[in-house]
Amino acid sequence: MAACGRNFTVVVTEPGHVWTWGRGRAGQLGLNAREHQLLPARAAGREVLSARMVMVAVGCEHSAGVTAEGTLLTWGSGAGGQLGHGDLENRLTPTPLGKELFGGRPAVMVACGSYHTLVLTAGGLWTCGAGQYGVLGHGDIADKLVLTLVVADGFEGNVQLAMVAAGFLHSVAVGSKGDIWTWGIGVALGHNDFQNRHVPTLLVGAARGNAVMVAAGGAHTVAVTGNGELWAWGNNRNGQLGTTGFDRVKLVPARVGAEDVFGGSPVRTAACGEKHTLIVTKEGSLWSFGEGGYGALGHNNITDQRVPARLEAQHFGDVKIVSVAGGAYHSAAVTENGGLYTWGKATRQDASPTGLGHDDMRTKLVPTYVASHLLQGARVGRCHRLPLLHALAFAMGTHVRLGNAAPTNALAGGSRRSRRHEGKGPAAAADTSTGCAYVMLPGELVQRVLEACASWPEGQAGEMEGIVGLLGGMMKDKLSH
Repeated sequence: MAACGRNFTVVVTEPGHVWTWGRGRAGQLGLNAREHQLLPARAAGREVLSARMVMVAVGCEHSAGVTAEGTLLTWGSGAGGQLGHGDLENRLTPTPLGKELFGGRPAVMVACGSYHTLVLTAGGLWTCGAGQYGVLGHGDIADKLVLTLVVADGFEGNVQLAMVAAGFLHSVAVGSKGDIWTWGIGVALGHNDFQNRHVPTLLVGAARGNAVMVAAGGAHTVAVTGNGELWAWGNNRNGQLGTTGFDRVKLVPARVGAEDVFGGSPVRTAACGEKHTLIVTKEGSLWSFGEGGYGALGHNNITDQRVPARLEAQHFGDVKIVSVAGGAYHSAAVTENGGLYTWGKATRQDASPTGLGHDDMRTKLVPTYVASHLLQGARVGRCHRLPLLHALAFAMGTHVRLGNAAPTNALAGGSRRSRRHEGKGPAAAADTSTGCAYVMLPGELVQRVLEACASWPEGQAGEMEGIVGLLGGMMKDKLSH
């Protein structure tokens, strides 16, 4: 996955390594320095170098990540206490926070706002940082230097949260049953007024009870429903809601377009920049709308786009998109084969790089490939289909019917009966009277099993649809085998 900050970018590669680049004055790159970085560099420090990261999130000048074991690490600017270490100090390398902070429970996901951090565990939601506008959800606007459990009547007791998102000045949570809670600055909350909320407040209306994921921007919010609809609300000054008309603000959730708005394909995942929005459909196409300054929308211009417009597939080599990220003036997308593309503003006025990761300082008006050798050849993201031969080998070892015969033995004139099929555990040599079983199975079944073979994020994160979508996976396509 990729995450875009105000002037920097952080990605997680398939092995779980963290790579960063862009502006680094507060240590937000995690490179044990305050220097800016034009090209991708692997985050420093023993803790992150020895860990398998599942996801990352970034704010204006801070970063956070969750490992496969559920350890939370934060780094960068400590302003407002947003790193959660009990002080205002910057951290130049990823620094872990003990699970004892969460009652011994592992972190499931993390989200970063401008100067606040949200951490979701199986035991609830924890927040820290600057409390302006009530973004922390504790009933006041006080800063919190350590992660503090959000205890809110609005969560209706023991509701299980499935995903969280952090905007610049507001926060959002999705429950396991599809309800949405928002709090912080009023314009972005969807409660039909401009009133700030200091505690999580249940959203009512057409989108209630059907959400699977949310994304939050500067002052706007979007939600994806289980049937692939997109709902948006908040600031619409630059068209970042993608709704028809010229309303400068939507105080309640509004559905974006009709059935054919995204080429007739259901929405799979979404991301918000400060003033723009990026949408990925189930078919793998990418759409963008909102502020077009510096080319952040990828349409080869710098004009605003008030309705969703599709980015040309040729920019991505006609490969499907699986995840996206939006910053202040730049964007990123990851393809299903792990390729990374970035576009938008390349430098600040002080000539420091802003996070595109290319070997030049030129603004990119269209998605531009970040050469794989800059990431040591690793694929970006933790959710990928395995290459065909690898998937076949995996399927033969784990699937009941495909495991009836291994291709290597079949080529030698024999076969392997699956001991799992017989209820005896791993496969072992047995009946040699039949040919290769997978050859005799319906081609559609073989194809479906192979497509289900994928690398997958460890832990509870891999079981929550919204989080899986954020990471580039597709929960509904993951087959049981």
